[in-house]
This record gives sequence, C-alpha cells and structure tokens, in this order.
Amino acid sequence: MRRHVAFPCALALSLFSAAGAAGALEPAEAETGETTRLEIVLTNQNLAVVRETRRADLPAGAVSLAWGGIATSARTETWSVVNARDAAVRWLGLSAASAPAGPLGDLAGKHIRVERPGGGTVDAEVVSAFGGSPDQILLREGNDLVYGEPGARLVAPGAAAGGRPARVRLKLSAEKAGPRELTSRYLVSDVNWEANYALSLAADEKSGRLEGWFTVDNHSGTAFAPTRLRLLAGVLRTATAPMPRAAAAYGVAGGMGAQEVAPSEAASESRMYEIPSPGRLAEGRVTFPLADTADVPVEKRYLARATYGFGEAQESQNLPVAVIYRVGAKKLAAALPAGVVRVYTEGGALFGGEDRIGHTPEKTDFDVETSEAFDLTARRRQTSFTQTGPRESESAWEVTIVSRKKEAATVAVRESFPGDWTLVQSSVPASQKSARLVEFAVPVPAGEETRLTYRVRVRIGR
Repeated sequence: MRRHVAFPCALALSLFSAAGAAGALEPAEAETGETTRLEIVLTNQNLAVVRETRRADLPAGAVSLAWGGIATSARTETWSVVNARDAAVRWLGLSAASAPAGPLGDLAGKHIRVERPGGGTVDAEVVSAFGGSPDQILLREGNDLVYGEPGARLVAPGAAAGGRPARVRLKLSAEKAGPRELTSRYLVSDVNWEANYALSLAADEKSGRLEGWFTVDNHSGTAFAPTRLRLLAGVLRTATAPMPRAAAAYGVAGGMGAQEVAPSEAASESRMYEIPSPGRLAEGRVTFPLADTADVPVEKRYLARATYGFGEAQESQNLPVAVIYRVGAKKLAAALPAGVVRVYTEGGALFGGEDRIGHTPEKTDFDVETSEAFDLTARRRQTSFTQTGPRESESAWEVTIVSRKKEAATVAVRESFPGDWTLVQSSVPASQKSARLVEFAVPVPAGEETRLTYRVRVRIGR
C-alpha cells in the first residue's frame, strides 16, 4: 500500500528553488579556440597592455570559459572582457588558480648558481619566490637566509628557463549558444622596453651619425606573437613602482634605411611608436630599429661645476671639467624616447662614454655628458671672506683653468649660490641660468692658463 505524503505548497516551492539554484552552481565548461588578434602596447615602466581576441563556441546560459596560455605575470585584477555586450554575453568575473610567484616560482627547493653584477658567484638554494625577479626571491646561502639578489643572474643547471603559462576561467552568461569572438584586456608586468642610441662622431667632432633601436625585455613567463605592437613613451603614474628586468637572451628584428627616425604619434600626454611586422616576442631580449641619421650637428662643450659653501673656506678644491656634446635636433625632426646614448670617437672605434637622456620632443636639442676632460683642469679657491652680518657674508673666489690642449677652448664655470645673493664683481661676464645658478664662459688659449675671479654677497635666512 502506497503512502502519499502531502508537502505544504511553500515547502515544495522552496525545495524546487533550491534544486534549481544547485543546478545553477554548475556552469557548462568550455575552452577558447584560436587567437585571431593580439594587440600589445608596451610602456617603458615595466607594464604591457594586452588586448587578445579569441574564438569561443559557447552554450547558452552559465559558462566557465578556460582562457589558457597567458603570461605568468598577467595582472588578473586588471582583467575585463571589453566586447561582452557586442558578443551577447555577460561577464561575471574570473577565477585564477594559485601559481608560483612569477617565472622563478618553479625554482623553489632547487639549488642554483647566483652570478652577481660585480662578478662574484655563490651557490644557493631557492626557499621561496615572491615575484619574477632576483630581488624578490628568498635564498639560503650557506648558513644565511638572504632576501633578494638585485641585478643578479640566476642559473639553474639542467633546468629549463622561464615559467609556466598561466590560465584563468572566465565566468560568463551567454544569451544564446553559438560561436563568437571575445576580446580580453589585461595588464602584464615583467615586460619592459628602453631606447638605446649610438652617436658616432666625425673626426672634427662637429657632426655625427645617430643610430637608435628599441630594446624589449620580456620576462613575463611566456612568449607573444602580436599582430600589432606599439611602444608607449611617457611617464605614467602607477600604484606600485615597477622595476626594470635584466636581459637573458638576445635577438634582433627588422632593419632601417639611412636618414630615418621611427615615426611617432601623440597618445594623450605620451608618444606612441608603431613596430611594423613585430614577429615573435620570445622570452629574453629583442631589438627593433628606431633611428639612423647621418650628419647630425654636434657642439662640444666643457663645464666645471662649483657649489657655494657659506663660511670661510680653508682648502682649495679641484673642479672636474665635464665633456658635453650638444646634439642639434633640426636634422632629426622627430621625437626621441628616453634612453642611453653611447658616444664613439675615432671613426666609431673608441668608446667615449655614455649618458641617459629623457623623453625629447621634436626640435629639441639635447646634451650628452660623456667623460671628464683629460687636458683641462680647474681649481677653485676662496681669496677673501668677510662676515657682514649674522646671516650675511661677502667672499671672493678664484678659479684657475689650465689647458694642455693644442687648440683653444671655452670652459663654462657654473656656480650655485644659496639664499639671496648678489654678484658684486667678476672678471668674465656672468650669465644667470636660474634663481641660484650663474655661469661664466671662460676662454682658455691653447696650452695656457686662465684665471676667473668673482666676488659675491650672500644672505641666508631672515
């Protein structure tokens, strides 16, 4: 005999709703298909913007879409599906499994060799990794625990380099079943670029050939094959300060004819450089051409810097005479991104020094300070000092410049004065460069000695 149990209507509805909710917690699973477009914008602050479009065949309703093969250093907190509405889906978030910290996470528990920038090496065991660079790794070196080896090269004998591509699951709700293309946008760290330049001077050092190239360092944990690659030159505000990464492998891409500078276009308050046919960005280093311009005008200058000290000076001081090359921008007629300029003399055979320049707009000359002059010396001494008040003094100074060069030269002596100051007298006309800087252009005959004298009154405080 069957027994019939009657449930109250409200209870029956409650059980039905719970069963439906339980079913809703199990979305259908799907995988993305081929990548149809991959656009990357690299900043020079160790961040890349990735816009990746992939095909996906989705069922109707709730879907958990696996999006694999992304960089280990992908910033999943920045992820969004930018074309969700056009693709007739709702993006409900994502889940990402815990992974080793950066491409060094796989080395935990392994023995490695640490090659330090100064040339020394040490054997160590990797205890843990908190990021993707040597300064974010905990090592056991002998009896010591060492956190971070900035600038070091880490060598794991017999181990494959690089990390594992990461994977996320996108939570979606599809209005209807069918194929579509989805575009994800997210940031990736541990990818950086910098401009590098070579200035090869003519024999008279009054002109030169400026070559440049973009250097891209990829330590994100995966390789990229972008359909479009752009480099963003500018200073961006970021919540955490990114750090540059050392290069491990090298490659060269592309070529450039003479008399060219890579074109750029304004991008908000920055500059954007397009890389044609970028090819594959493997882990390590790849370079792309930036500039190759001959007969760039160059002016050689000498500068001796001095800093005023309030009070009576007992000792004289040597003033190093810096060698500076001012590069004329008229021939370039293009914006140059920040980077390192290396100067070569003697027909390009002799390295003459290097300097870092900032982002340089069109038609803007820039200076490259390379070395100290060998045949020009400067010495500064105080010849008199008078305390004219509690916070006021008057002092006289003498700068002796000796030349052993075979040609005449002009040395700019730059002095920095504190507080309220008045130049009372000088043997060479002064040029005021700013509120505190004054400069004297001192001509020095070949093989001779010249003296600059000046007197200044300085008041500090009230």
